[in-house]
Amino acid sequence: MDKEAPTSRSTFRRMIKPILAFLLVTATSLPALERLDRISSVRLDPSPDIAALLAADTLDLDLAQAGLILSGTREIRAAATSEALSAAKEEAILLAANESDDYRLGEAVLALAHKRFLKRYVEAESTLDAAILDGRYNCVSSSVVYLILARAAGLDVFGIVTRDHSFAALKLRDGRLVDVETTNPFGYDPGSKKQFMDSFGRTTGYAYVPPSDYRNRRAVGSRHLIGLIAWNRATLMERGGDHIGAIELAVDAYAYMADDEARTYLGDRIHNAVALLLNARRWTDAITLMERAERSYGALADLPSLMSQARLARFADDLSVLSPDEAMTELEAADRAGIVSAGDRADFIAYIYGRKADEARKKGTWFDAWTVLQEGSALAPDSASLQAMTKTARANWVAETHNLFAALFNAGRYAEALATIEAGQSVAPDERIFAQDVEALRRAMKQ
Repeated sequence: MDKEAPTSRSTFRRMIKPILAFLLVTATSLPALERLDRISSVRLDPSPDIAALLAADTLDLDLAQAGLILSGTREIRAAATSEALSAAKEEAILLAANESDDYRLGEAVLALAHKRFLKRYVEAESTLDAAILDGRYNCVSSSVVYLILARAAGLDVFGIVTRDHSFAALKLRDGRLVDVETTNPFGYDPGSKKQFMDSFGRTTGYAYVPPSDYRNRRAVGSRHLIGLIAWNRATLMERGGDHIGAIELAVDAYAYMADDEARTYLGDRIHNAVALLLNARRWTDAITLMERAERSYGALADLPSLMSQARLARFADDLSVLSPDEAMTELEAADRAGIVSAGDRADFIAYIYGRKADEARKKGTWFDAWTVLQEGSALAPDSASLQAMTKTARANWVAETHNLFAALFNAGRYAEALATIEAGQSVAPDERIFAQDVEALRRAMKQ
């Protein structure tokens, strides 16, 4: 009676630990990666203009100059902006000379800012020159304009920021605080009643600006408020795919603002450029950028974690083109260098020995593959992947041995069939199918 030869089980799969997707920390468009080709030369030191400003002893007096630098204003427009601001500051000084009540003076300064400059709200327009020369402003640039004019008038004014908004606040001589919603010409002390006057000074009605529900508001200094100009510009650059420009602006902003938030913002900009490089498998470019950032700023944001993943990913790519023996040599070197963790080491051993076993099977038998995988399992006994592959290779060797026995048995070559199955039992004496084969052979030989 013929014996049926079972089909060999599925081959094992060579697995390697997947590299996680690298997420961007803010919404951004995905630019052509060619725009990151200059990433290795991105400027990580403050620009000469910012460096010169930082070297001066009048940082808090050069608010307009800082605003123009961080606005990226060209020379001709910068000169025109400075001239217009100087005239407005003279008018603010005159207002202060004629108004002794600082509450009313603060309101007069807001009216001056809107009369002179602020004409049309544009959400994405943060630059100081656009507010002064073109009348286009948003919450950041209007707050900066008010800050500059109010300081000229001798008022104690500072910035307020929330999660997605900024405005100004005035500290009166009696200790009271007055909010100034600078985007609105009637935004002084929101919630107060203000008379509308016609061109002849006659009352025509009232304007009422309701107080806003500013959650998680924080007071910030003038340098932080002006630095927000650079932040807004950098965010827009990043959304347009200009990650190099965004990083360089963030570098200047951090140098000028000199606070933890600016440091975090810089780290996030570098993170986003690195994330794009990693997702494009440009490991070396990403690692080079992170190494430069670390030399300049130490540990930024989550860059140390990304660095570990990038080095691991590059190592995995490098292994794929090496022979198994070469790969093991490189793995041991990486282990000594601290590039791979114990878990990573086990995953790589599984990957390497999976390849090595596959080569052994193609050149020989499933027994050869099983032998190789047992060697790998001894090196990484906790690897579930290696255990699964070893189990599969053993099962396939058993099926392979049984199938050879069955072919010889069906051909009536009993002596060879017996030698085959006894060889199998010498390796796996408890294998049930081998015992069944021996019993079938004994019955056939008795007939």
